[in-house]
Amino acid sequence: MAIPVLDTKKFDRNFCALVTPYKSDGLEIDEDAFRELVRYFTRSADFLKTGGALIAVPEAGEVFYLTQEERNRLIKIALQERPGDMPIFSGYYGVRREECIESAMSAKKVGVDGLLVLPPAGTMEVSTAIDGVGNPEIWTNHVKALAEPLQLPLIIHAAAPWNSEWGGGLPIPTVKMMLEAIPSIVGWKMISGNYGAHFRVANFLRSFPRHVGILNAPHYAEHTARLLNLVDGAVSGGYNYLKEPTIEHDLAWKAGDLEKVKTIFAEQIVPIQNYIVTYSGRLHIRYKLATWIRGLIPHPFMRPPMPPPRKDEAENIYRLISDAGLTHITRSEFERVLAQREAILGQALVVNQSEYSRH
Repeated sequence: MAIPVLDTKKFDRNFCALVTPYKSDGLEIDEDAFRELVRYFTRSADFLKTGGALIAVPEAGEVFYLTQEERNRLIKIALQERPGDMPIFSGYYGVRREECIESAMSAKKVGVDGLLVLPPAGTMEVSTAIDGVGNPEIWTNHVKALAEPLQLPLIIHAAAPWNSEWGGGLPIPTVKMMLEAIPSIVGWKMISGNYGAHFRVANFLRSFPRHVGILNAPHYAEHTARLLNLVDGAVSGGYNYLKEPTIEHDLAWKAGDLEKVKTIFAEQIVPIQNYIVTYSGRLHIRYKLATWIRGLIPHPFMRPPMPPPRKDEAENIYRLISDAGLTHITRSEFERVLAQREAILGQALVVNQSEYSRH
């Protein structure tokens, strides 16, 4: 089956990669809380004005630890609540190729507009030790296997093992092979974590013969990318807990109010993001922790093997959110929920990490 050629700016949007909330007393999905989280975005006039869109069950939403039935239920809620032409993309998961295709096709049957394509999982040659320069065909074949039966727009979650040249993103040899072989790729999530690599890849994407949206993730590249016309949107879990300042920053930039841009960026976005995103070993744990502290989900705990948040990082994020002037839960609620860790997780934690932190 031929892969559709999609040369469009329709999906140049600011996508929030939604977290997945669980019920207050355990790790069962809280569909009501998820619906409220979705509405927090879909009923925000400013989020819509700035091109907001949603990704259900991405990595930040613990896609790996949900059943397909659970994923589909969350996707359905996002589709039910979306306004107008807002696109809803979703994640999927599988280790074997057949499992990946089955999961993606199940999401398509529910009605998603596109797929956030995650890295291949499994043995080290295709995961922790994948070589995007020497073996660009691994990622390409992985995505092509999904693109052919799916026939939907794809956004690439371009994560790769860290190296000094390309950071934690895919190198240009892989980017080139994938874009040439898979014309249904409409967006590229920029996550290299390396300033030079970020802009080498962004320039390559901009020079490609058909349009592929450059979807920013890291805050450190934000302003340079805007000045150089090397950003078309975003894919970020940061929207979960930084929706208001992110939107205000975007609107101020478009209005040419650079003083407001600098104030919001320096006083609200950078302090929080510098703490949350610069330690990749606990990135998604901190996403969910911050979203809970903002009062948007019942608790911050994730399904094992994801570890629980540590008390010191919870304290740091609580302080940073408070200092930024953002709404948040009360101190008593903060203490009450954290004290229920063992009860919520339903297991004895072998190692008590509450007072230990590397960062």
